[in-house]
Amino acid sequence: MGDIQTRPFSKNYSGLINQTVIGIAITVLCVTGQELMKRRRRKGRKVPPEEGLGKRESWEFGYLYSGRSWARFPSPPSPTGWALSWIREVIGYSEDELHSLRGTDATLYVRFLRGCFWFSLLHTVTTFPILFPIHVEFSEHEISQKSMTRASISSLVATDKGLSLLWIHMCLLFWITLSWMGTLIWICNGAFRLRARSIAQLAHRRREALENPDAVDATLYQHPHPQYAFQDIPTPAMGHPNYGLRLRTVMVSNLPHGLRDEKELKEYFEYWLSRKVEKPSMGLTSSTQPGLVNKTLAFMFNRAKKIPARVQNVLPTSNKDEDRNSNEPKRASKPQTQDKPIVERVVVARKMTELASLLERREEILRLLETAHIKLANKALLDVQEAMERKKAQKPFSHHRSSKAKAIEVAKKRRSVAVDVEQGQVEMDDLSDEERMEKLIETLGPFVEQFSMRETKKNQSQRFSKWKFKHLRQSSDSSSSDSGSEESSYPRGTQGSKGSRSGETIWDALLSLPRCALDAYQPLVNLSHLFRGKTVPAIDYYTAKLNLLTSLITENRSKAITDFDAVSTAFVTFADPAEARRACKYLAVHPNNPLTCSVSMAPEYQDVDWIRVMKSSFNAEFVKDWILNVGVWGFTLFWLFPVSLLVGLVSIQNISLFWPSLKRYLDRHPWQSEVIQSFIPTLLVALLALLIPLILLLIAKKAHTITTLSALHDLIMTRYYKFLIVNVLVFFCVGTAAMESILLSFRNVANIKLIEIVATSFPSAGPFYVGWLIFTTAMHGGFELVLLGLPLIMYPTTSRQVTPRKRTVGVRPRTLNYYYWLPNHLLVIHVLLMFSALNPFVLPFGTLYFFVQSGVIKNQFIHVYAKHYEGNGQTLLIRMVRYSLDGLTLTLVVFLAYMVVLKKSANVGVCVFLIVFIVLFKLLMTRMCRAQFELDDIAEAEVMCKQTFEQPRGSDVAPEDNENAINQERRGLIQTSSRRHAFLTWKMPDWINFSYSTIRQRPNPHKNRRKPIPFDRDFKVSPRTSSAKPQSPAPDVNVSREGFPWQSHDQSATVPGHPRFMDASLRPESSGPVVPHPPPLPWDDQETVDLPYDNPYYTRLINNVLWLPRDPVNALDLDNTVDMKLALTVDPGTGQIGTWLGLVERSSPEEMMPTPSPVIHAANMSPMTLPVSFTSLPEVDGTEEIDLPPTIRQRVQANERGIEQTMRPRRSTVSHAQSSKLDVTSLASHPLSGLPQRKPSTLTLQPPTRSASDGAAPPTLRTRSHSIMSTLQLPPSVVTPNLGEQESGERPDAHAQADLIAAVATNSKLSLAPSIGRTAGRSQNLSAQHAILHEILAEEKQALLDRLQEEQAESSSSPSTRSWLLSWMFKKSD
Repeated sequence: MGDIQTRPFSKNYSGLINQTVIGIAITVLCVTGQELMKRRRRKGRKVPPEEGLGKRESWEFGYLYSGRSWARFPSPPSPTGWALSWIREVIGYSEDELHSLRGTDATLYVRFLRGCFWFSLLHTVTTFPILFPIHVEFSEHEISQKSMTRASISSLVATDKGLSLLWIHMCLLFWITLSWMGTLIWICNGAFRLRARSIAQLAHRRREALENPDAVDATLYQHPHPQYAFQDIPTPAMGHPNYGLRLRTVMVSNLPHGLRDEKELKEYFEYWLSRKVEKPSMGLTSSTQPGLVNKTLAFMFNRAKKIPARVQNVLPTSNKDEDRNSNEPKRASKPQTQDKPIVERVVVARKMTELASLLERREEILRLLETAHIKLANKALLDVQEAMERKKAQKPFSHHRSSKAKAIEVAKKRRSVAVDVEQGQVEMDDLSDEERMEKLIETLGPFVEQFSMRETKKNQSQRFSKWKFKHLRQSSDSSSSDSGSEESSYPRGTQGSKGSRSGETIWDALLSLPRCALDAYQPLVNLSHLFRGKTVPAIDYYTAKLNLLTSLITENRSKAITDFDAVSTAFVTFADPAEARRACKYLAVHPNNPLTCSVSMAPEYQDVDWIRVMKSSFNAEFVKDWILNVGVWGFTLFWLFPVSLLVGLVSIQNISLFWPSLKRYLDRHPWQSEVIQSFIPTLLVALLALLIPLILLLIAKKAHTITTLSALHDLIMTRYYKFLIVNVLVFFCVGTAAMESILLSFRNVANIKLIEIVATSFPSAGPFYVGWLIFTTAMHGGFELVLLGLPLIMYPTTSRQVTPRKRTVGVRPRTLNYYYWLPNHLLVIHVLLMFSALNPFVLPFGTLYFFVQSGVIKNQFIHVYAKHYEGNGQTLLIRMVRYSLDGLTLTLVVFLAYMVVLKKSANVGVCVFLIVFIVLFKLLMTRMCRAQFELDDIAEAEVMCKQTFEQPRGSDVAPEDNENAINQERRGLIQTSSRRHAFLTWKMPDWINFSYSTIRQRPNPHKNRRKPIPFDRDFKVSPRTSSAKPQSPAPDVNVSREGFPWQSHDQSATVPGHPRFMDASLRPESSGPVVPHPPPLPWDDQETVDLPYDNPYYTRLINNVLWLPRDPVNALDLDNTVDMKLALTVDPGTGQIGTWLGLVERSSPEEMMPTPSPVIHAANMSPMTLPVSFTSLPEVDGTEEIDLPPTIRQRVQANERGIEQTMRPRRSTVSHAQSSKLDVTSLASHPLSGLPQRKPSTLTLQPPTRSASDGAAPPTLRTRSHSIMSTLQLPPSVVTPNLGEQESGERPDAHAQADLIAAVATNSKLSLAPSIGRTAGRSQNLSAQHAILHEILAEEKQALLDRLQEEQAESSSSPSTRSWLLSWMFKKSD
């Protein structure tokens, strides 16, 4: 932002006219754009007014400006009357309505903005009328009346009369301080009232669920922003709905290697929680993880308390006291045991980076395959349309296909009989060119009419594009989308009418055609790995690649959870929520090592970043975090210098030197010169400041190991707040020259007179912040209202999407970034607090800013934004309280420095008193807020984890005993009306107390204990599980270690044929290869159910279908789509989705049998088998010619335009010199001893005596005795990790993908890298299917190497050895 000395701005009142004009222009443009865009319908979507809002797909920008209107709990439609009619709705929308719609976080934030507005309005009508006339009247006369500097305190103290009036400023400082404290108390009181209201709503829903379980809505409403990058099939979790699961679960991070086992971790909690343990932190609640200094000091203090007892044991004692001293240690040595807590479930996170990579790549391949199908349909329809036009004009349509006639003649000679995959019928005899086109017109002609392609021919040119299809007017006939899908029979009969058969889609028609008739429209793709530069059909290539990735995913998921390496994060679920809170309180860290086993309450399932969790991180070396913090602080402190230089370089004066005509123009037009000089630097700095949150987000994601989004956002929020305060407020006022002097000469700091710089620089900056507030009001309000930024930048990409899968991601509702807005709003509060006494002219403009912001943000909360997670206002409230009081302290420090310069000792004493008072108030408010949130969490746990409700009517939470009744009365959380009455009668709210006790004294833990909700209510207990002790039922602990994905659900899921376990293509309601896609369910971010903390990449089901639009020509409509289970490959036998080389998937490991049929439907829950031996494949080196159908071959030879390119391999960060030395055809001479022997993989084959083509039986599976890594011949850095990496488990994740490459390299002569020369006698031609097989295997090998090298680079970049400074802390824990 530069500084006050170098920043050009006008100090006169007339200078505000320029800022006002610019602000009004920005506001008018943004408001006009928002009003126009939110009313715009999509092309061809004319909805009658009586239908109201209609569907989301009928609006062009509906997903942006009315995103919440299609949620489970929808918002009211945005008013579409006069412009700005939404203001009335926002004003009339009550706080309770907003809380019911959006939750505590959003409602608290709106309350904070309202509090800021009322605070600024209060001082606008009190402080401003008092100080502003005094400053203007009693300032020195040399200052012009037109200058805003005259309203500054620096002009007032230049006169003796002004100095005598400083006592008024001191009195107003008390008024400002006390009024802001009152505002914070009002905000906190409202936050706790909202929290109590949330608990009351939860109690009401919980009571209804217990009294009437059948009335509970068990529909699975998905979260709008899931934390995994693939689309899954919504399935109910184990014990759904799991009431109170999160409140009984703790998250353990920094697990040492000895505790990365479910049984060991369970015994760890049972052991320590059954004994008396010293509290490992000082003065914190159980919901707050202690910091490094806190837990280190507590650890040393607890150790120091044991020193006297140990010293007494070694000192010599007299004979008189010998008996007493000999008995006391025995009593002391006996631990004070308590009842062992009941641990229901332990889930240790596992490293599944390979599975995550496969699922993400599969999602991308699915999108490309669906895009290829849409291209095929469009090309075929366009060709049929042109043929119909020529036929209507009585022109022969054969000559426009004369270039393909020869290819079709060759195709006739082949006379390959294609068997229909559904009915087994044989295709009709080969037809002539005209007869084929007649068949295409007969089959596809009705869809040309249905899609209105001929009607728009006169007005538009129909040209197919790779990236975007022209949006055509869609006919209003929607009967086909509502009618059911009848069972298809192929080939179709002759259509008697122009319209398509009821329920038939374009995809049914394309499947009914002979595949050779579609060769002219098949999309093509150039290969880029083994057969570089060769061309194959894109649908065949993507289908084979999709099937391989699906099989690898199934193979990975078929493994037991213990086959994956454990990482340093775990989730432990207790039977009693009190035990979970006690674990957070007394086992916040390991009793013998404060840097391990960090325990905190588990976050929401939607808050967990599973990609970060799966990485094997161990945060014991905190020096790295210190280095990062120092680097971020350096970036924050030195940002001023490059920005000042940049602003100086782009100033009008410098530009005029190189542009003489501009200088002459500005000399003749002083007003334009002043506007440009003040606007361009402001705009440039504002654009640069927008990049700061993105930079901080990148640093936090790449450099830190943070496993939750809430913690990541909180870290960015704190750093961005410090950046704004330092650069926009402090350094801007102090100036670059003063900072350079301080940095260059630390010895002469006294000579610089730092106090004088601070005292004189801040008052002089008042006029600038007046114009800055005007400009910021327009930018923040206007840009937020129109969503100018990433949402609108991504609109063109979203609007031109042709696949429903990609558009679904693009139309997700946006989220408000609190880490961006809260620091900016706190900055404005800092400016108002700072200049309310220094230059009160800023107060009216601050009031205007918060008036606009409170309305705009509230409107966005109601209509636009969803949320990632719900923090119950805890993090936001703590930041609001602490940071705003920090700003008030900074204000008093500046005023203190000013009084020191003026030598007003009495005023100095008053400032010191206020500073001490504010610091104490900040500490007290923080403590009380955290204590009250702790009590609220306890109340919520008591409500959600109860099995019965026996309280009298009107009470939401019934106490179990007298002690609970006392605590409930002391908390006063549920009866919201009494709190409001107490506040209005000037009684202190119940949360204001001066007691630091947050957890009540626990009575007998087994007295009136509720029965735990077992995880295995409907679970079939395995023999290993049934041997568990009755008092510690933990069936899921063993199951999660040895079980498979299908064993982690209820018993119904293990039954073959159950809808939850079957693929969507096999469900009873599905018939035919093309079925209507289920209508999208509303998303829900308000009443999110507690989900078990299982890795979604391991447990979430996937669907083996193509999601395609019913109308591939016109604008994509997500409400009118279909699912297709077959791909339009050149060879119909390879079009089944979900199979790999004739491999079918079974529902359990016992059913794994080789099956030669290539066309059986596949489910996606079980392992695959490999009946085809790779030794039967020919040896290739990438120089062979690929046999293609004649039509496709002729297209390739003609260099047809629009051929796609496969995704190029991502260049690894590790040197390619290592990977170039790989030789997968030879075995390693030294296996990797660090890897354990994994279970036999179904991908590993025994070399058969005869090939599969000779009719031999499929090869039998064998157990591998050597390492996968040794077979792959990976680089030495990957193959041989050092001892430290073996200890920490930071080895690459290699399972099914590595098994496949190892099997290929071991059991076949397949070469995955091109050779220099060709072997004599080698076949010159290769079928397209074999070429695609070799290509995708080569791509998998390259993808495996890239991923392993990337993981190795990440693990090697982090220090594997411990710092000597902390080595003493690891001696006992290891």
